[in-house]
Parts: sequence; structure tokens; C-alpha cells
Amino acid sequence: MKVKDFVGLFPVYKAKNIVDPEEEILGIAINSKKVRPRFAFFAIPGNNVDGHQYLQEALERGAGILIVERSSSLPKQEGVSWVLVERARDALNAIAGPFFGNPAQKMRIFGVTGTNGKTTTCFFLRNILEASGTPSGLLTTCLNAMGPLELEPANTTEESINIQDHLRTMVEMGIRNAVIEVSSHGLALGRLQGVSFDYAVITNLIPEHLEFHRNFKDYFQSKRKLFQMLEENFDKPYPRMALFNADDQNCRKMFQSLGVARLGFGLKEKADISAECIEYSLYQTSFVMHTPWGRMKVVINFPGEHNVYNALAASGIALAAGVPLEKVGEGLENTRKIPGRWERVENKKGVEIIVDFAHNWHGLQKALSLIREHAKGKLITVFGCGGERDRAKRPLMGKVVAQYSDVCVISTDNPRNEDPMQTIQDALEGVKEIAGQKAVKYYVVPDRREAIRKALKEAQRGDVVFLAGKGPERFQIVANRSFPHNDYQVAKELLREDED
Repeated sequence: MKVKDFVGLFPVYKAKNIVDPEEEILGIAINSKKVRPRFAFFAIPGNNVDGHQYLQEALERGAGILIVERSSSLPKQEGVSWVLVERARDALNAIAGPFFGNPAQKMRIFGVTGTNGKTTTCFFLRNILEASGTPSGLLTTCLNAMGPLELEPANTTEESINIQDHLRTMVEMGIRNAVIEVSSHGLALGRLQGVSFDYAVITNLIPEHLEFHRNFKDYFQSKRKLFQMLEENFDKPYPRMALFNADDQNCRKMFQSLGVARLGFGLKEKADISAECIEYSLYQTSFVMHTPWGRMKVVINFPGEHNVYNALAASGIALAAGVPLEKVGEGLENTRKIPGRWERVENKKGVEIIVDFAHNWHGLQKALSLIREHAKGKLITVFGCGGERDRAKRPLMGKVVAQYSDVCVISTDNPRNEDPMQTIQDALEGVKEIAGQKAVKYYVVPDRREAIRKALKEAQRGDVVFLAGKGPERFQIVANRSFPHNDYQVAKELLREDED
């Protein structure tokens, strides 16, 4: 794309200086280290890093044009093309779709949002679509999959340029369906601008990420944007449809004054997609699913009521999209492993070791209550709380873990720039409150690896060790530095050490 055409995509700008209108723009970057010759560099101010500090580096790496919010930050040198805008992020989001050829317009797009269960629902849905013979891409917290190409994402919902680039790759591969995990951050920051959704799901909604959103109302409105986008998508032939958790009053409120066709799923309230005859084990669940398209016996390779909800959500939206009922069951049963979601660590100790992403009180309660019901021995839980995140939820997490566990090992999650001991002390408040009411042992082990070692040493045959919170993550962020760490791999390494 030529510079003159690139600049023409900006809906609004304050000023510009174009040196060579015919120069080709070959890519877009917001990280100066990813700039290549003839890239456009967007200087986006962030909480910790301001892109304006890296304009010179971007030029040195060959940037063909700079998009800035402050002209005073522009390097004092001749021959620099630049555009001055009100908000660089808004400009980036507006330009990402057109720059990559508006790939979403050539696809059927499924969006999944909610507080918990998004990733699992996405995996269920993608496998159902593929079981029906429909190749489908996947953009989630733990995996971006485009045919045989698999990439590790940086965020739950990546930056708009990454999303559009991935969708373009899918189109080039002949993939015409994409399942996208949609976060409140991604919606609030406009990262999904230009993604025309045809189907959308909300799994559940409880207060979360209040360190980013001002309050629950703001969080709610961010989630609601997905369904507003669905309502506004008139440009494609697919019948638009929303699916919501009928047992969640916040999900029901989501559609007030929205003219979007919708179906409800649930287990308690009257719902279009529901389940009965549910049987649970520690690693599998079976149930009979009722839908407007018929009923069938379903088996999923994940435990717990919350995963029944996830399966109903994925099934309902797939059925609404025309997938035959028998293929829905096949796709659900074919979903056998989701990174960091109820991953079993095989071992010779006779201990059940489970790695899971449960990282708020709601998710912990669902997971731990299930384990408590099926555990034959002690339940030992390793957990921590994310730094620079909502402090109010930390004591609640501590209370839930202590309520269901025999042994709590309080460690770190991703402290980020916050004092790790502060995150631990906040969680410890809740643990101590429960410890005053029932017998529960607890240890404070700040080093996450050593915390897992402590849990494994405590465990005897028949016990369950639950490693909560980090799930598929491959790094731990301390003082804004990333250190390699994956709970599953660490547990495997420590078990090998024990065997040697």
C-alpha cells in the first residue's frame, strides 16, 4: 500500500507531512523493535511505556511513516513522513482492517466473551465446526491456530493489527470461519474494530478486572459492545445470532434494548439449550442435551458443572450456525486437551496433579468444589494473585482456597511491578479467616517453583495437587521482566528430580 493511500485511510488527523506519497508501506508496528524498512510506526502511550520515546529507534530501523499524538516528540531531522492524530490507538484500530484487506468481510466470525469459560468454549466450538467439515481458525488466550500454523498469543484479545493479520492468513489458507476469544480489554480498547461478528456468546458475567474498568458498570458495558457490534453487522449473508447464559442475570440484562436474535443456555432457568441426567467424574462429564434441533447423549473430557455450561454454549451457537446435531456431539467428545485447562500431570507417586487457569474466586470455587467432591485424599492447592490487578478479590480467593483445601501453598502469580509480598498478604487475609474456623494448613512460599515443590512433597498417594492460576502461561512477570515458568513443565521437572 502506498503512503498516499495509507494516509487516506485515517478517518481524522490534525496534521501531516508526507515526503514521498508513492512510497510503499509494507507493514505496521507499535513496538519499535518490530519495525522493518518501510513500516508504519504508531506511537501509542501506555501505562508503562510510551511509544513516543521510541520514534528515533523506529526511524533507525527503517520506518517509512510515524503516527504520533504529540508533534513535539517528532525527531528533529529532515525527510520524515508523519501524521498527527488525536489518539494513536484509535487510528491504529481504524486502519488495521483496511490495511490487511478487511478479511473479516470474507469470513464467518464467532465471538466468545464472558468472565470465565471463554477459552474452553472456543475450543469446543472450533472442534465442533471442524467435525462438521468446516475448517476454522482459533484466536484465544492460549493459542492462535490457523490451519497447521500455531502461535502463542501475547494477550487474550491481541492488538487489532495482529487480529487482522491472523484473519488475513486464514483467508489466504482458504479458512472461512474464525472463533475469537473476546476480552473486555480488547473491546474497551477497540482492538476488534473492523471485525464483523456473525455469532456471539456470553458465558457468564461477574465483577472482574476492576483495576482496569472503573466499576462493574463499565466492565458490563465493555462486554456489551460485542453484541452491539453483532447488531450492527448488516453486510454479510449469515444470520446473526447471540447465545447467553440464561442462569446469569447479568447476561440476561445484556440484551436490553438490543434487537439481536438470541438463544439461552442453562441448567436452572428455562433455556433453549439445556442438560439433564448429568454425571460427573474427576476427568469426564456426561449428560443429555436438549435443543430446538433435538436431544442427544453427550460426553465431554472435562469435569464440572461449569464445563457443562461451556459445552452448551458452544453447542447452541454451532447449531444456530447450521451444524448437524450429531456433529456437535462428535466435536465435543473430540476435545481432549486444552492448554492449561484441567491438564493432568502424569506421575508415579499415585497423586492426581492438575494444572488449571482458575485465577479468580469464581473459577477457583467451581474447580475446588468439584475436586473436593471426588478427592479420596487431601486437597493441596498452590495459588497466587496477579499484581497490579484488583486487590479486592485477593482475600476472596484466599477464602475460597482455604474453604475447600486441606493444605494451601500461597505463592505468586504474575507480580508485575507490585511487591510480590503484598499480593501474598492480601490473599493470606482470606486464608487466615477460614483457618480460624476449620483445620487447614497453610504455607507462604513466594517462589512459584518452590511452592510447587512444597506441594508435591506434602502429597501422598491418593491426594490431589491443584496448581491454580497460571494455566498455559509460559512466563512469570516480575518487575516487568519475564522469566520462563510453566506450572505443567515445572511439575514434570520436579517429579523427575524426585525420581532420580
